[in-house]
This record gives sequence, C-alpha cells and structure tokens, in this order.
Amino acid sequence: MKINRIFAFVLTAAMLLGLGSCRDNEVAGGGSSAGTVESSDCFFIEQQLAYNLTSNPTIIVPVARLSKGAETVVNVNSTGSSLFTVPSSVTVANGNRIGELELTYDPKSLTFNETYELDITIADYKSIYGYEKVHVIIEYPTSYFEYGAGTINEGWWGEVEQKTMFVRDYAENVYQCYLPECWGHDTGPGYDVQDYVFFWNTATNKVYIPVQYMGYQSIGDQGSIACKFGGPDYKVGSADWMSYIDKHYAQIGWSQPHYDPAKRAFYLSDSAAISADTGEVVYGTAGTPDVFFLD
Repeated sequence: MKINRIFAFVLTAAMLLGLGSCRDNEVAGGGSSAGTVESSDCFFIEQQLAYNLTSNPTIIVPVARLSKGAETVVNVNSTGSSLFTVPSSVTVANGNRIGELELTYDPKSLTFNETYELDITIADYKSIYGYEKVHVIIEYPTSYFEYGAGTINEGWWGEVEQKTMFVRDYAENVYQCYLPECWGHDTGPGYDVQDYVFFWNTATNKVYIPVQYMGYQSIGDQGSIACKFGGPDYKVGSADWMSYIDKHYAQIGWSQPHYDPAKRAFYLSDSAAISADTGEVVYGTAGTPDVFFLD
C-alpha cells in the first residue's frame, strides 16, 4: 500500500537520525508502556490524498505518529465541501502508529462526475515530521457503457452512418450520451471528425445538446442549439442549464430535441447552424434535425 511505504520511509529516516528511539515507548517483549504520546506529535503522511468513490466508497485519511505509545486522541479541523462529515478527532490506539480518520457521506447527496475538495488540519500540530494539513480530493466518476447500435441520419448533408451509442450516468434520470466520430470524414476537407455529445433525460425523454462544432470551426458552424444565446452561462449538464433550454425552445416555438420511444429515435440537433451569441440561424433551414435510430 502506498501510504504504508511512505510511512515506512518517514520512520526509517527518523531512526537514521537517531530520533525514533527516543520517542518510542515500547518495552521489551512487545506491547507499549503507559507513557503518553502527545497529539501534537501526530501528523499527516501526505499533503494531498485523492479518492475515487466509484472504485472504493470508503474514505479513510491516515494520521500517523512515530512511536507505538499509549492511546492518543488527535483533534482535527476541516473546511471544504459540506457534503462530507469529518469527525472532530481521531484515535491512534495503544500500540499503533496509525489512526484512521473516516469521512462519512450520503451517496444520494452527491452528483456523478463531480469533484469535491476538503482541507483537514491537526489542531495542535507541533511535530517536525509529516504535514499539519492534508488536502483531500474526492471524485465520483461514472464510466460509459454501450447502450445500443443504430443509424444516424444527418439532416443538412444527408449522410447516413452506422454508429454505436455510449452512455453514462450523469445525474438522476439523466444519461450523458455520445456517438463517436460523426461527420467530418465524408464531408470534405476542413471538416473535423467529432463525437456527437448530448444529454438524455430518461424521465421526460427530452434531449439537451451542448454547443459543439459539426462543421467548419473557422466559420462557426456549430450546428447545435444550446443554452448560450447571450444568456446565463450555466454549467453544461446542470439542471439550471436544462431548464434554460426548455424555456428557450418554448419561446422560439421550435420542436425540442427528444427521444421517441415508439420509433426508438433520438431527434437531435437542428441541421441549421446557430449563432452561440444570438441564437439566430446563420444558415440552413430550422426544423430538420439529425436523427439517431436505435436498431
């Protein structure tokens, strides 16, 4: 384990300096004496720790000391995300060098693919070893999986391509979807091959498409209706972003991208090129969407 290796290095360095033995309360035959090791002698092994809740939902921050003395209670302070509960203290048990500070949380309160950060500080740190504060980074990533194969029809150019749609959990009832390497390779020089990215609310079957290039970037051929029509710069994929798009489509009176379960068809971005600044059609005809049909 990485933490154990680092701690072993710290401990070895201290002993080479002749400092380890003077702090060790161990007695012959094993165990420990009744001597007290001050909490100020404890430290964090690393300045930064990262956790991936998808691969391991447990968050344990180690607090270390050089000796195996009596039980020690270490008080800590924390700042950062309020979605995680950090105990006010951690106990290093009698005869142990490591105490485990376990953070708790409600998984339902977290958002997929978000990163959360906290700083935890030992309240009365005075040790010459390790670190007084640790920066904790917590991620909750989700992985794409294959949803299904199908055919995409591109409204403007009339291309038809066989594609496989990949999805991942993004929020409650929301998938982030992508169709790999659409367009570009058949439409002539200067057109970039792009993954077609969109969000699908599986409860309402509405589809939301970020601004993304589907043509010549140099002329702003974005080929997509999204939220940035001179309006609020909401985070792509957020509930506020989707609400803003819903209102925009209601105001302009166009058919909103959506999934039709009867036809197993995703009606995606309009084939008209839309200005990201004004929301006006730059060229093309509004109302002819790209469509992905699931097999």
